[in-house]
Amino acid sequence: MSLTARIVVLVLAVQLALVAALGLLLAANAREAVAAEVAASMRSARELVLTTVAALIDTVPGEQLPATLAERVIEPRHARILVYDAASGRMASPRNATPRPEPAPEWFTRLLAPRVQSTQLQVVENHTIRGLAMISGDPAAEIAKVWDDARTLSGLLALAGLAQLALIWAILRAGLRPLSRVSTVLDRLAGGDLSARAGRVRTPDLAPLAADVDRLAQALADAQADRARLSRQVVGRGDQERAAIARDLHDEYGPCLFALRVEAGAIRDAAPDAAIRDHAENILTIADQIRQVNSALLSGLRPMALGQLPLATVLADLFDDLAQRHESIRWTLTLPPELPEPDEATALTIYRILQEGTTNALRHAGATRISAAVDHTPQGWTVRLSDDGLGLRGAAEGNGLSGMRERVGLLGGSFDVQDGARGVTLCARLPDQTDP
Repeated sequence: MSLTARIVVLVLAVQLALVAALGLLLAANAREAVAAEVAASMRSARELVLTTVAALIDTVPGEQLPATLAERVIEPRHARILVYDAASGRMASPRNATPRPEPAPEWFTRLLAPRVQSTQLQVVENHTIRGLAMISGDPAAEIAKVWDDARTLSGLLALAGLAQLALIWAILRAGLRPLSRVSTVLDRLAGGDLSARAGRVRTPDLAPLAADVDRLAQALADAQADRARLSRQVVGRGDQERAAIARDLHDEYGPCLFALRVEAGAIRDAAPDAAIRDHAENILTIADQIRQVNSALLSGLRPMALGQLPLATVLADLFDDLAQRHESIRWTLTLPPELPEPDEATALTIYRILQEGTTNALRHAGATRISAAVDHTPQGWTVRLSDDGLGLRGAAEGNGLSGMRERVGLLGGSFDVQDGARGVTLCARLPDQTDP
């Protein structure tokens, strides 16, 4: 249950408890009042019978006294009178003083009905018993009146209770509405939207909570910015180290290998002995192998063309070279007409994704078609590479895919691998960056 519902249920429970206590108190008071009314009516009926008998003795023959008494006496509201004629053995009931109302429910009558009281008066004339006047209490009319009052009071209490609950519900909903805003902000923060803010809250009790949430959001945004900056620096420092190593390999090993080849060639050409020429030829072969290894290291550390040529040209050269070396595969590279130049870390990441992805497709997929697309929008860069090969077939990601995912994550982007029945699709999204 929501907090509003819990409070409303609690208020309702308190109201019901108070109504129950009030009902018990009113029932006790009503029972006493009914008993008092019935007792007073019985006394009044007794006085009325005695007075009427005394008035009729001198004017009515004795044998007619019971019947005349029944005709002359009018029952009080809360008493019943029955006149027994000793001569005829008949019972007669006087007429009512007021019409009897509709009786209350039986359970309510049992709740308020007092202990039954009755009395008998002998109708005596010249020491002769002519009959009996039997008087008993009748609380039905009084209980019916209390029932009507109780129904009216219950209706008013129910209306008042419902109005109070509705008012409490409205006040709570209005007062707790900022909590919904705070909850929405927390959900957005959990989803990665660190720009979400609760803003100013007018409810004094909830204003500190909203302010704390906004401070938390700002702290998270600052921490994410620091993390992105540090990750950017990590990637940048790594690229700088690889660039430095590649530069050393190119500037130091290249000239030395060239000089070694020249000297070995001169020895081979000038040697009078065939054995010496064979040794010189072996040196040239070894130098070629070292040059090939050095070229592979340079390409793995940093493509030399990056930073020297536009990114579109570098990527087109990469796919042209792949197409020349693998003619059985249909290669497709889609680039926008005017591709902007990214920063160095992003450019190297885009190149590595396409390089590593195509290498995996060539080695493991058995693909006949490999297509790539690079696009740039105001939201950042999108790189997509797909093939029609065998797919991963449930195999775990290798070091190449893991390395791409890690590098993209360090740059604040996302990397997704979609493995299907018709090949694998790599999709990377990179935000626009500025050099650290």
